[in-house]
This record gives sequence, structure tokens and C-alpha cells, in this order.
Amino acid sequence: MGFSKLKNSSNLNFDEIAVQENPAQDLPLDGQPKKTKNSGPRKDNFIKSSIAVHDRTQLETVFDYPLLPLKQFERHNLRYQVEVYIFLPRQMGINPVSYPKERFYSDLRPLLRLREPRLDYEQLVGLNSSPARSPVNFIARYLQETGDGKASFPEREVIDEARIFACALAGYYLRRVERRSKRLRRAVRRHLLELSDQSQLELQDASVDASQFLDRIHTIMSTWRRLMDSAAKIDLDGKGRVHRELRVVDEYCTYRIRDGLTKLSKTLSNLQRNEHLPQLDGLDRKLGAYARFDHWYSLKKSYGWITRASDDLTIERYVFRRGVLKRRVWQVLYLDVRTRPLFAFQQQLGAMVAASLAAFWAVSTEILIRVKAASQPTSPLNSLGTGTIVIVVALILAYVLKDRIKELGRSYFRSRLMRSIPDNSERILYTNSDGQKLGLGSISEYTRFVAPAKLPEEIRELHLKFDPEGLASEEDACDAIHYRKVIDLNANILRSHIYQLRAVHDILRLNIEAFLSKLDDPLHGTEMLDTEGRLIEMKMPKVYHLDLILKYSQIGRSATDARATFESIRLVVNKKGLFRIERIDRLNFKQP
Repeated sequence: MGFSKLKNSSNLNFDEIAVQENPAQDLPLDGQPKKTKNSGPRKDNFIKSSIAVHDRTQLETVFDYPLLPLKQFERHNLRYQVEVYIFLPRQMGINPVSYPKERFYSDLRPLLRLREPRLDYEQLVGLNSSPARSPVNFIARYLQETGDGKASFPEREVIDEARIFACALAGYYLRRVERRSKRLRRAVRRHLLELSDQSQLELQDASVDASQFLDRIHTIMSTWRRLMDSAAKIDLDGKGRVHRELRVVDEYCTYRIRDGLTKLSKTLSNLQRNEHLPQLDGLDRKLGAYARFDHWYSLKKSYGWITRASDDLTIERYVFRRGVLKRRVWQVLYLDVRTRPLFAFQQQLGAMVAASLAAFWAVSTEILIRVKAASQPTSPLNSLGTGTIVIVVALILAYVLKDRIKELGRSYFRSRLMRSIPDNSERILYTNSDGQKLGLGSISEYTRFVAPAKLPEEIRELHLKFDPEGLASEEDACDAIHYRKVIDLNANILRSHIYQLRAVHDILRLNIEAFLSKLDDPLHGTEMLDTEGRLIEMKMPKVYHLDLILKYSQIGRSATDARATFESIRLVVNKKGLFRIERIDRLNFKQP
């Protein structure tokens, strides 16, 4: 992973590769005046988070730690803290014995990467008029120099630039597809309510804006594919790394473009389900044209394409290939996370001290027994070599107490004296374009069970909002799992890069399968009386509520500018897994 160290190369002139057209006459991409580029992070940026159901048994949380300017912080590094309190129903049977912290960490799947840089249209298409750095222009310069036999850049930098282009394009494209889908939905709702000339004009503008946006994306991809053609002319034997990587990027981007076309088509289909809107006809035709082109191009390049008629094996290979391509492209932004040196020793220090105390007790006891036996010749303890009952019992008791001292001591040191030592301590490594691994920061993780009475006051108050009617009894409350992660970042390593890196992207997936084994069946039959007094049988769903309170803290600012945010989330689960997420502030409780 890495980024090129070269300065801006966007002033280069490559007539057959870079696009020379001027989009100044087109409408702005978002239908609004363009803003100043590279204005830097805003002062009010804070941790961004999202929570979603990843699959039946996995909850996915995403945190973005912004790389704020150093002047906003008192300390040299940026420090963020994320805390999660998990409140489990008693029926799950989760406690420190049945669910040790080692199991908790095995159920966590972390992934740390950098947020993709936000490149604008000019950078993605490689316009010479843009003063900002462009991956397209960088690759074009490399191909021209390679064709002339005097390439000045290593292949690794070029491959990284190609992958950066794919990541930036995916973010640029899908964000704007979502934005235009929302704009179309708002315009249709307003038009159906008002049926006015103004609402009709607004709907027409939204449709035209989406059509022009698709044209821009087609221009970007046409530019990229001209790069591929130029690389193919140089790579006569078809084994060049750069040419192969450009093709990989093209295939990945083709799939992502297809996803956006599908999203917009679905939006149009839903909007016109009940009433045909002629204002959307132009966009509908444009989507159809680009879909047909996508199909033709995918067949030409032997890219994956599936339909309802595709067999299971074809679909399986298509899904697998997309996953491989995604990992290959996005690895340019991945960060390496490794256990810190000597941390394993620190983590086991408490257990080592407890074992030492237990061994000291065992040896001391045996010595005392032998000394006592030697001082009393007539005592049965004098027959140490024959293994009398007294000696056997004494030694057994000594070793039993030794084991208990070891276990209790390890628990004591872990929960008391060694409490400040994290459960996991890892370094975050960043690999630059030269292959050097630089220390970007560190991660420390802590997990423990907390009794309800020992929860922080702010957490107790928030937890009460999950049960505003007070139906749950205090006796039914279980210990909560408290997970805490502290992230230290040396953002100066990343701030110096030409591509503006906005944040570190932290993805955590928690597998809740261990919580489900003791739950009842998701459906059970129940006999009831209907309104006429007749006996009927119904299948009733059996669900459980797993409540989460999240706290995000930004450490390092001045004391007068404390930054902490709370979120309350309810997970609705049954024995089959997780199927719904509810934000507690959106729940409506009605009196019977």
C-alpha cells in the first residue's frame, strides 16, 4: 500500500489519453455552485459512526476517526476512544464464566483502513485545466515514458495510483447516485402533492441532472479505457504488471458502475409504480442505453455477467470474483495491525506473579513438612520415604491450596493490579510507496463485565430510556459487557500526502452466535380466542432485545471543548439471528 511522492503532474499533455474537453458549460455535478477545493477538514469534524446488520449473525459497526489539523489539539497525536456497553437478556446465559473475554475477542473481526481520498471530476477524468493531482495523468505520463524507454517511476507507484483511482471513483460515484436518488424521490413526492409548474420543473431538473451525471461517469470510464488501450500497445506479450492492474481496476469499476445503474433503475421503477411520470422518460432511456452498453462491454472483455437464467456455479464464481477484486483494489488503503513487542509478556505478568506465589507456597510447605519430620524422630512424619497417609494428605492439601492461590491470584492481578494493562495492544503500521512501514499509531482494547450498580451514572440514565414504562425488574438485570478501544494516531505521517486523506476507517464485526444457543424457537404455536369467541391457533414470533449504548470520545482537545457523543441502539434478535436494528429515540411506546 502507498501513495506516490511525486508532485502535481496534471499539467502534462497527453492528447490521446487525457480528456481535453472543458466541462465548464455543463451543470454542476450536484446542481449547486462548486465549492472551493482542498479546503481542509472542518473544525467541527468528529467521529462518524454507522451500525448495520451485516448478515444473520453479524453486527457491523463502522467508525471514522478524522485526521484533524494538529493546531486543534493540545497533544502531538490524535487520540480517540470508543466505548460500547452491551446489555444482554438473562435468557442468553452470558456471564464471565460462560463467555470469557477471550471468546469475545474471537467473535470480533476488525478491519482498519484509510478513507479513500475525495477526488473531483477533473481529477478523475484527467483534465489538464485542473491544478490538483490526477491518477489518470500520473499513469498516462508513466505509459508515455515507458513507450519512449525512459520510465522514471517504479511499477508499484503506478499500481497504487490505479487502485486509488478505483477507490476514489467508487466513493465519488455511489455517493452521488444515492444523492440523486434522494433528489428524485423528493421531487416526485412534491410533484404528486402539488401538481404545479414549479414542482414539474423541479422534477425535470432532477431527471436532467441525473442524466448528465451518467454522461460524466461514462466520460471518466472512457478515459480510463483509453489508458488500458495504451498500456496494451506497450505490453506486447500481455504479461506486464501495470497493464494487468489497469484491467483489474477496469473490471472492478465496471461492476461498481453496474451497481449504480441498478440503484437508479430501482428508484425509477418504484417512483413510477403507481403513476407514469413523463418527466423521467429521458432518464429511463439513458439508463437503458448505458445498461446495454455495459452488457456489450462486459461480454467483449469477458467480465462477469449474470441473469436469472444463470446457473448456481456461474453465480457463485461471479460473487467470488467480485470479492477478490474488491480486496485487491482496496488493499492500497489497508493498514497493518500487529501486536506490540513485549505486550505478550506484559499481558501474562499477572499470571506469572500469581504462579510464582503459588510455587513459593508449595515449596515452603514441603520444606516445613520435611523439617518438622526431621525434628521429631518418633513422629509418623519421619517416614517420608514410605508415603504415609499423613504425608500424602498434607502434600495434597498444599498443592490444592497452591492451585487455588494461582487461580485467585491471577484473577486478582488481572482485575485489580493489572487492570490498566489492556487485553490487546497493537501497533498500526502504514506502508508508503517505497515499501517502508511507518508507525501510524496504536490500538488498546479493554473488555470487562460490569454490574448494574457499578455502571457510570450517564450510562444508567441512558439505559432507563430503553424501558420507559419500567416493565423490567431490577432483579432481572444482568452484568453488562463493557468494551473500550483507545486509538492513538500520528496523523502527521498522513497529512503530508498529496491526496488528502480524511480519516481512518475502522470496521468492527461482532458475531452474536454465542448469544443465541439458549434462546427459544423463533416461532411457537399459541391457541387464542378470536373476537367471536372461537378457538384459533396462531404462530407467534419469539424475539429478544439486545441493547447497546455507544460512547465516542475525542481526547486531546482543550478542557473547554470536551467532545463526547452517545448513541442508543436496540438489536432485535431471535434464535436464528439478528434481523432488525432500532434506534431508541425512534421507538414509540403506546399505552394499552
